Amino acid sequence: MEPAPGRLLRVTDGFAFAGDIGRTWAAVEGIRLGDVEVAVAQVDGLVRDAQVQKCSWWLSERSTPDDLEEQLLACGLKRYDDDYLHAAMLLTSEPPRVDEVEVREVATFEEYVEARRITRAAFGNPEPEQPREELAREWTRRIDPSFAAWIDGRMASVGSVVLTRVGGFLIGGATAEWARGRGAYRAVVRARWDAVVARGTPALAVGAGPMSRPILERLGFEQVLELRRVESVRSDT
Repeated sequence: MEPAPGRLLRVTDGFAFAGDIGRTWAAVEGIRLGDVEVAVAQVDGLVRDAQVQKCSWWLSERSTPDDLEEQLLACGLKRYDDDYLHAAMLLTSEPPRVDEVEVREVATFEEYVEARRITRAAFGNPEPEQPREELAREWTRRIDPSFAAWIDGRMASVGSVVLTRVGGFLIGGATAEWARGRGAYRAVVRARWDAVVARGTPALAVGAGPMSRPILERLGFEQVLELRRVESVRSDT
């Protein structure tokens, strides 16, 4: 992930932290810890600095110590079984084009609002819907491009890509229930592939859940690691 205005990045000997300031997410990856409690406190401070509420910790076969997950849970992090196991996947060859579906970058605030609505519905987010003024702040602070596919004039699928020096990381892929099985998700993947190819970095990575993994495998993605997600919540909330 690249440094950018509005993005907080910290890389330490034990982990890498990334969060877009004032947005809804932050992530900890590359986790190889000594004192787990100290690392949890450090991340809590970074989450506050990034003005987000929650942070996903992505554990893999390479994470240390061996009982890292147990120690994190003992420190108050939570595990949600319906959003726990993910596949770290990589694509380095061209995915198929979906010519029958219109796809392009999200270009207006109203399109952004609709994209966020589709994402919330697809992931079953139980939290209250964000006020429009909060979404407007997100829109003005956006760093990485989002793409959407339309079917019969309706927005059908959405997804963003975090642009890096070596490729793109897919986030927020979601498809409206009425549009599933009609190529919209595949079209949004292809649009993000075209975006990284245009930058001269033809590679896509993704942390795929059980719903998207089979589709991504058919598009040529290959698993390189298994990820386990646990979540911390900012201590002052």
